[in-house]
Amino acid sequence: MPAKNTVHNSAENDIEKEGAAPENEMNSLEDEADTDDVNSDEEDGLESDEAPSVLEMDGQPEEDIGKKINQLRLAKGYSQRKLARMAGVTNTSISSIERNKVSPAVNTLKAILLVLGSDLTTFFSDEWKEPKARVVVTPKDLIELSEPSSRVSLKQVYNCSTTKNLGFLIETYQPNSSTEEKIAHEGEEIGTVIEGKVLIRIEETTYLLNEGDSYVIDTIKPHTFINPTDGVTRIVSAHTPTTY
Repeated sequence: MPAKNTVHNSAENDIEKEGAAPENEMNSLEDEADTDDVNSDEEDGLESDEAPSVLEMDGQPEEDIGKKINQLRLAKGYSQRKLARMAGVTNTSISSIERNKVSPAVNTLKAILLVLGSDLTTFFSDEWKEPKARVVVTPKDLIELSEPSSRVSLKQVYNCSTTKNLGFLIETYQPNSSTEEKIAHEGEEIGTVIEGKVLIRIEETTYLLNEGDSYVIDTIKPHTFINPTDGVTRIVSAHTPTTY
């Protein structure tokens, strides 16, 4: 007998739905949703006894490192997942470095900067210029976080602020499309469906949201967003911290 997923409809609560949520084309926003332990120095490339940190090598104030990496990443239009995959580290390590919770090993920082089109000399140069935060963000200033081939668009509203603690996304789901399977990232997310319908699968439970419905989720729990319809679904969402 197939397993049951509980589907919660905004109009009808606690309806049991036989079988898994509809099979939809799984279009991966990124290759992996990484929830590895930040304490794994060998895997994450964080500060350890064997690998000197950037602070030990360069004496650079720690608060500048995460801010600069965040600026470079967003200027490239990369999500933290994409940067982590390309640099050969975990998503958790990128999140921790950007939030200045840890200092990266020199080799790790080199790998990250290589992906971002920079190097240690430029990164620690006195000529580094911090972009000025904007008040108005126009459509052309939105940063697309999805791959060009993806049928799910995640556009981030980014105003070049280096102190922001809140991320905001404008999401568009083409018919019968979905995010990658079981995304997980630190923080909390809240959103509203402004057009269409969406299924949100959180662990083993599935929720159906109609136009006008909102959601609040703990994003550390693996979750997937699915558009099960033949029409376009649009969502606006905010998340904190800015770890997407």
